[in-house]
Amino acid sequence: MIALLAFSAVAISCSTTKGVESTNWLGKKVTMVSVAPENGKVTATRESEKALNLNGFEQLYPQTIYNPETVLVQYSFDRNKAEGNYADDFYKEELFLEIPAKAFKKEYKDAALQDVKLVYGKHCYCKGEAGYYKITQGTLKVDHSDKQTKIKLSFKAPKTSLIENVEFVVE
Repeated sequence: MIALLAFSAVAISCSTTKGVESTNWLGKKVTMVSVAPENGKVTATRESEKALNLNGFEQLYPQTIYNPETVLVQYSFDRNKAEGNYADDFYKEELFLEIPAKAFKKEYKDAALQDVKLVYGKHCYCKGEAGYYKITQGTLKVDHSDKQTKIKLSFKAPKTSLIENVEFVVE
């Protein structure tokens, strides 16, 4: 009986990734494992042959460019608007991650985050906090293949943030 319980526990713990499945605007399946912040919508995309141009990082928006060697993964949280029309009623947080196109599985921590291009953006009417920032503290686990990319990120945002712990899978 004990052996059967132990076997069942192992079988359950080895099951596939659980989470909330949806389809992004590219028609690809996205599985959100982490709990989304309340009162909003989260989404993720993965685009091949795209890269981040951070040379002009002082600009208001990081630009995407063509690069056949990389894949661009984006995650965003959009807070729902309030009922009625209110000025400045918007709030969005997003993450940009540029990774090599070849399949790999790797973990990055703190200083090693500089090996990947990882950018956090906050858009709101919140003086002194809106803008784009490089992520320099945290842990990033990436499992990337031709079929899907699994991301598990826990980071310290330079400003207050609702999405400091995210985990998702995108086709």
